[in-house]
Amino acid sequence: MNPTDQATPFDPTTAATVLVDEITAALVNARIYEAKHPRVQNSLAAVRRSLGELARETGEPVVSIAIADDLIVFRHQPLLGASIGAARLIELLQAWRSGGLEFDAAPSNEELAEFLLALATRPRPEQDFAHLNRTLAERQCRSARLLPPYVQAQGGGSGDGDAGAAGDKAPRKIRVGVRFYQSLIDLLQNVTVSLCRGGRIDFAPVQTQAEQLLKQLDDRDEPLLGLARQDQYDAFTFGHSVRVAILSLHFARQLTDDRDLLIRIGTAALLHDVGKSLIPFEILHATGVLNEEERRLMNRHAELGAECLLCHDDADPLAIAAAFGHHRGPDGTGYPRTVHPHETDMVTDIVKICDVFEALTAARPYKQPMSPIRAYRVMLAMGDKLNRRLLRRFIEVNGIYPVGQFVELDDGTVAVVREQTGSALQPKVAVVDANYHPDLVDDSATLLDLADVSCPNARAILPELTPEQAREQTRQPAAPQPRPA
Repeated sequence: MNPTDQATPFDPTTAATVLVDEITAALVNARIYEAKHPRVQNSLAAVRRSLGELARETGEPVVSIAIADDLIVFRHQPLLGASIGAARLIELLQAWRSGGLEFDAAPSNEELAEFLLALATRPRPEQDFAHLNRTLAERQCRSARLLPPYVQAQGGGSGDGDAGAAGDKAPRKIRVGVRFYQSLIDLLQNVTVSLCRGGRIDFAPVQTQAEQLLKQLDDRDEPLLGLARQDQYDAFTFGHSVRVAILSLHFARQLTDDRDLLIRIGTAALLHDVGKSLIPFEILHATGVLNEEERRLMNRHAELGAECLLCHDDADPLAIAAAFGHHRGPDGTGYPRTVHPHETDMVTDIVKICDVFEALTAARPYKQPMSPIRAYRVMLAMGDKLNRRLLRRFIEVNGIYPVGQFVELDDGTVAVVREQTGSALQPKVAVVDANYHPDLVDDSATLLDLADVSCPNARAILPELTPEQAREQTRQPAAPQPRPA
């Protein structure tokens, strides 16, 4: 091993988020397939691996995941990345009047399957978490159980595992938009389950959510755009589709004020990857780079999505076009290939630009997220594979430093972008310190307008930071940096 190589340090928060995502994937697969189906068994094995790693690295004999106020809590901290895709898990726990889950370090696949099946069964009014735990014990399933209801702690954790609260002396408000984001993920989960079972898409809820998404952006950009910067990978890539929809609507609002058209664009963006519902789970959830045959199968999701939508008489032609063409360029390159020339429409070009940007800047099992500036460079280098006029406008609207991006000011201060200004290189930012938590937002925080030359706090931005770099830099005092003359 090269002595300069360093192993990535273990992050319990990230590991807990991955565990919740694996549990969510197992619940979705269990809704589609029989318990003995390989895809269910593979999901359960992934849960076991995540549990084992988390228990081993933390040295704890049990792993506890709590819920509070529709959010996942681990070690007394709310986890935004874990909460976003876990709406159904949270709903099931609430139905059992439970405050969370607790696992031994090494449950068997059989015990996990028994536990998830019992959890997914709707309780009768007189039944609660204690009833389910007794039922599981009678079935010799003792490695997984439900926790008692969450109790808000005062001034610190409750001391009862992760069912305790974060315990901030002056609690900050949970970032606006999380619950709405959860409803979008839940909607796409339901679409996937329906299609995999041979059912149909109910477009009314999708259109309603697109309309609500537009309203949320109209009311206040920052919370949802901040969520769009979440780079946590999820097994079914539902988060990707939601983030593409947020970016597409935010962009499209600057191009048109036609509300009906905007709702259609939001619907098309939410459904642009619907064909992935028909791609084998093992390929969709692969943790490495796909081989040639796997890539060929993955690339079929565009035509499969268009075919699926074409089978619905009430499907919007714009959604069909976006599903089919979001991997095709204006110059005809990409996939699917067509015998005759096939030009992409503007809506498809919008969705494609946002799709590429999200894919470049998001985490994947086989790659780290790319910074927005680097992503812009890659996209500009793609030439005619993207609509260049729209791409330039997208960069103007999204900002050189998008909302949610960590940056370093020239005095060594770490800040997070909260709003755009008329200057592409000088957004409004909020200073970040060691107590900053990305899943919480302090509405009382003072914003620095870097474009206001009269502001004594105006600063130039140095190279942008990753979330990990921002956390590391706020742990230690920054050395004073001279201001440029």
